[in-house]
Amino acid sequence: MNPTQFSNQRAAMLGTIAAVLSLGTLSAPATVYHVSQSTGDDSATGLSQEPGKGAGPWKTLAKASATPLVAGDRIMLKCGDTWDEELTPQGNGTAQKPIIIGYFGKGPKPVIDRQDFNQDRVGIRLDNKGGYKIVGLEFARCMTGIYAEYAKGAPTQKHLWIEDCYFHDSLLYQHYEDYPKRKIGLGICLFSWELGKRIVMQDIMVKNCVFRRLASGFWTNSPDNFNKNASFVYNFASLHFENCLFEEGYQWQLGIRGVDGGSVKNCVTHDIGRGFRSFNGVAGGMFFRCKDWVFEDSEWGFVDIGLGSGDGEAFDFEGNCDNMIMRNCLFHDTDGPGFLLCCYASDGNPNKTILMENCVINAKSKRPLQPRVRAAIINTTDWTDATWKKCRFYLSPGEVVMKVMDPEKDKRSKFVTCAYKNLTEAASSTNLAARARVTASSAAAGGEAAKAVDGKAETAWKAAQATAQWLELTFASATPINEFRLKEDPASSISRYVIEYWDAKTNQWEGCFNGRGIGGNFIAPIVSRNTNKVRLRVLQTTAGNPAITEFGVYNDPVGTLFNDATGAAAVGVVGK
Repeated sequence: MNPTQFSNQRAAMLGTIAAVLSLGTLSAPATVYHVSQSTGDDSATGLSQEPGKGAGPWKTLAKASATPLVAGDRIMLKCGDTWDEELTPQGNGTAQKPIIIGYFGKGPKPVIDRQDFNQDRVGIRLDNKGGYKIVGLEFARCMTGIYAEYAKGAPTQKHLWIEDCYFHDSLLYQHYEDYPKRKIGLGICLFSWELGKRIVMQDIMVKNCVFRRLASGFWTNSPDNFNKNASFVYNFASLHFENCLFEEGYQWQLGIRGVDGGSVKNCVTHDIGRGFRSFNGVAGGMFFRCKDWVFEDSEWGFVDIGLGSGDGEAFDFEGNCDNMIMRNCLFHDTDGPGFLLCCYASDGNPNKTILMENCVINAKSKRPLQPRVRAAIINTTDWTDATWKKCRFYLSPGEVVMKVMDPEKDKRSKFVTCAYKNLTEAASSTNLAARARVTASSAAAGGEAAKAVDGKAETAWKAAQATAQWLELTFASATPINEFRLKEDPASSISRYVIEYWDAKTNQWEGCFNGRGIGGNFIAPIVSRNTNKVRLRVLQTTAGNPAITEFGVYNDPVGTLFNDATGAAAVGVVGK
């Protein structure tokens, strides 16, 4: 073999070796690391669940944080264990092969408990990271449960999936104009240092998560949080919430700023603002500087002004929100308006192309935003472009459908085939419960389930137990339903409940109204459903067993129909 032949053969052989090595790197199997605070050892390999001969789980999140990760790798935390540490994983995954942070074993969720939410302590920190899936974890007493930060000029990251996680007990609240000098308790925060019109993170899913007793649940934010001159700047894209519960919180449970595209589906926001004073208002959800979102089959209810906070509305499009669609959503039981359309507080640009379709507002508006101004909708200016289509409004005495704070000649609000009625006139047609079959989880002697539908005020269904109790009505066929009337026995003290309907398409129970209390007479309008079964499920009582004197079900007339191309007529509609 001459030198030229040898050189060519050597080059070909080295090329083959390089190709094999490259292929091996690309196709290398994912590594699964295990961490157990109770049984682990940081000198172990972390490669097995059980300790033994050095191959067992690690003990600390610090060890997991120091380990380089590649796409497809997993960090699995042991069920039932608790860490007071921050997990800061190294490396990036992809949408197809995400780095997974999950759990192994059986029992309660693994918990990251930082012990004191007044300290700036994080559960999981992601610095310029993408390609992550976080599943089945609990975050307690963290100032921020999951904090993801993206630097100015950093490459755009993709894919963050957070599922079946529980974030709770972080109620620190201080002035936060200089965030991210973190001064507020959050479940999740995505923060961008990018000030230009550039996406730093996209493709984000938050699914089947619970956010409870947090100052705010989920934020997207940037240093331009309070900058009125930073309109139409979007640093995040494609953010989706599905089947999430936000409750017992202080301020906006969704505080979403600067996001291009997203959705909120089958989510409930409940019991917000109670016992709390905000420096800049309370709302179930607040969206600012966003576009191209869809909200479906979601509910916002029982929003308080607490100790004197401003607003107190169920939902707020704060300004510079364009092409936002809400369908089949319920807004109810608020101290302020049911809905706020604002463009002055945070941004001079009005909201454009807002479509509200088949939504129900039962605000009650206990507290006026200005003297003598109580409204289902507060619209700061007629410049806001909003269409209300096939929506139903339930008015309390003295409440109007819409109040425009700063009227303009150019009016852009439209009401198409909408209806209004006085709340006191609801649930006044035939009570469908009288012809239903009634069952219950339990019944005390003399408190049979049927006594909740017999039309007698002196009789009641009385549960034999305090917890996990329900009262169910079954109809002979699918029946349209749009209102409930509930009456509670004076000896009962139900403090949290949900009304559910049976969805034949999904073959499961779905919530249609989340309640905080019942008392002697409570009317609960809902987005109309067609079903053959409904039930009242008691989640919490103050003391004793639940007792219901009436569980009324109605398909009531919707009220007075109206169409209004300018919003002027809606401003003049007043409840009695």
